[in-house]
Amino acid sequence: MSTEGPRTHLTFVTEHGRFTGAVPAGSVFHEALERLLPEDLRVGRRITIRTPGGDAVYPDMFVGETVSHFHTTEFAVRSEPLRADARPWRTLGIDHIALAVADRGDARRFLEDGLGLRVVRDDAHQTVLTTGLTAVFLFDAVPGPLNPGIPSRAHHLGFVVDDLDAAWQHVRARGFASDYMVLERDERWSLYFFYQNGDVRFMIQLSEIKPEHRGFDRPAAFTDRMFDYGRHRYGVRFGSDSPASTG
Repeated sequence: MSTEGPRTHLTFVTEHGRFTGAVPAGSVFHEALERLLPEDLRVGRRITIRTPGGDAVYPDMFVGETVSHFHTTEFAVRSEPLRADARPWRTLGIDHIALAVADRGDARRFLEDGLGLRVVRDDAHQTVLTTGLTAVFLFDAVPGPLNPGIPSRAHHLGFVVDDLDAAWQHVRARGFASDYMVLERDERWSLYFFYQNGDVRFMIQLSEIKPEHRGFDRPAAFTDRMFDYGRHRYGVRFGSDSPASTG
C-alpha cells in the first residue's frame, strides 16, 4: 500500500544513468521502481537492488526503514533483459493466492482465528498468512503497482484440513456462519460456506482428503522447488521481530 506521508529522496544508479526522485517513505521499493525507472528498464527485465555496500534490497521492503537501516538514499539497480529463447517448462503448484480486500484486519481475523492460518507478515504493505507450503496474501483495495484498487472477486478459496468435522465446529465457535453442507467427490469430502468482507463475498472450501488419496506419488517433483512459508516470518523488516507489530 502506498502511503503519501513523509517523503524520502531516492537515487537509483544503473548502467544507463541515475534516476532520482522523492517517494513516500511508507511505500515499498516496488512502488519506487515504478515511479523512478523508465519503462524500458522495467518491462521484460530482471531487476536486482543493492546498497552501495552490496546488501540485498527486495521489492517489498519499506523505503523509509531501509534507508534508515543502511544509512543511504542511493541504491544500485541492475536491469537485465529476460531470456527470450524457447525451452521446456512446467507449473509446479500454487505458491500463494493474493486478494485485495476492503477490510484487511477482518480478513486476517477470519483466516487466522477462523481457519487457523498462521500470520507471518502483517504491516502497512500486506498481510501474509500461511499453511506451510502455501499462503494467502492480503492487500488493501487501493490503487498501486499491480493492484487495480478494487476488492477481489475470487470464486472460492480452497484449504485442506485433517478433520473436517472438527474444522466446522471451530469455524462456528469463532462466530463465522457456516451451513453444514458437505459434498463428496472421488478423492475428498468438502464443506462450503461464505465469508463476507465489505461488498465482496468469498466462498470457502474446506476439504478432508480420503485416506486412499492422500499424499503424492512423486513429492520431490514439486516440493523441492517450492518455498516453505512455515519456515520463518515472511519479508525483511528492520527493528521488528513480530510480523504483526506494524499492522
